Amino acid sequence: MTHNLHKPLRHLLLAVSLAWTAIATHAAAPLPLSLGVSYDRSIKSHQNGYGFQLTADLGSRFRLQPEFIYLTEHAGVATLQLNLNAHWRVPLFDSFGIYPLAGLSYSHWGYDGPNASRWGMNAGCGAEYTFGSRITLFTEVRLLVVSHETQPIYTAGLKYHL
Repeated sequence: MTHNLHKPLRHLLLAVSLAWTAIATHAAAPLPLSLGVSYDRSIKSHQNGYGFQLTADLGSRFRLQPEFIYLTEHAGVATLQLNLNAHWRVPLFDSFGIYPLAGLSYSHWGYDGPNASRWGMNAGCGAEYTFGSRITLFTEVRLLVVSHETQPIYTAGLKYHL
């Protein structure tokens, strides 16, 4: 089965575009930025995937995070998500913090038959641990609310602070 979602070249171009946007944005307006990669697991659809994030700190506690997640094919379905999430960081210790998150989501499902695209929202929470000043490990649990396709998604990843 072949879907347009499955073409590795598109994924590579999207990742390069995201990295290029991060570098150009950082050069134009030096906000504290970080680039992240993640492993994502959708519980309802039993899909595993990967994600890329660009996080912009807009203050000591508030940040915005555009995100791309690709959930690989399972039972004839592959999913692409584009998210824009807001985080409110709550530091608990010097290097450890938690955060609630909320945001908008655009999801595209590639099926054996017709494809489907829908707008939705994300709501959840996360925790992060920073090593030194450049590396952060994070984990998130979120609920993707999209009409009849509402599902929990678990995420674990690594960020590099530019």
